[in-house]
Amino acid sequence: PKAKDWEDTSAWRVSLSYDLNPFTLMAGFAIDGNPVPDATLNFELPDSDATLYSIGMRYQINESMGMGIAYLYDDKEERTATNDSVDGTFSDGGAHLVSIGFSYKL
Repeated sequence: PKAKDWEDTSAWRVSLSYDLNPFTLMAGFAIDGNPVPDATLNFELPDSDATLYSIGMRYQINESMGMGIAYLYDDKEERTATNDSVDGTFSDGGAHLVSIGFSYKL
């Protein structure tokens, strides 16, 4: 095993929802710190600090059924490190996520 020496970080989240019966609009924003120090950064987890943005909508079809759709963009900051495994820059990182859901209550 190799020690990773991860550090404590903070994650900040804020979200809003607005009810327009039968629709609910949602939005979110987050800031995620990265626990991996430059000394142990590796290709197995080339992580960096991130800013996340999300939007979504739910629709209540009737008392028992609902559906929703959401989108999230995870924007990773560029990161440069030099250690025993890495000598370079990780850039253009991020992710797009789309979620579609359906709910049914008995």
